Amino acid sequence: MKTPLQRGRRALVWGLPAAAVVLLSVGCTSPSSPDDGGQAEASCAYIVEYDNRRYVGRGETVPVAESLGAATRPACDDTPSDGDDGEGPALMTAFALKGVDPSVAIAVAEDTDRYRLVVADDLKGLPPELKKLIDRY
Repeated sequence: MKTPLQRGRRALVWGLPAAAVVLLSVGCTSPSSPDDGGQAEASCAYIVEYDNRRYVGRGETVPVAESLGAATRPACDDTPSDGDDGEGPALMTAFALKGVDPSVAIAVAEDTDRYRLVVADDLKGLPPELKKLIDRY
């Protein structure tokens, strides 16, 4: 006859691997939408190229200073085998941020009165002047 302690150990031995399998299988799935036939929709990262540098988009909108000139969002084909050519490159205007070097971050016009913050893709953290600008706005 098995004691309650032995039964508890056996349940623990089998329960932990089962829980791990469930967690891994849930973590490896991707969300899908009923509108797209059950397929998850991929999306391209918000990348901007300006002055031979690459910038990565962030969620913040920021106030801008003077216009710096043309910037480009590279072409995006996030689902190459779907029969769609994806998006072509998008031309936009880059703007300076007051008190922030353009090699660190710039803004790009998304609408006539909204400007999206993009930071240099090799940046290892936000410098104080950029944090201050974000917090103020």
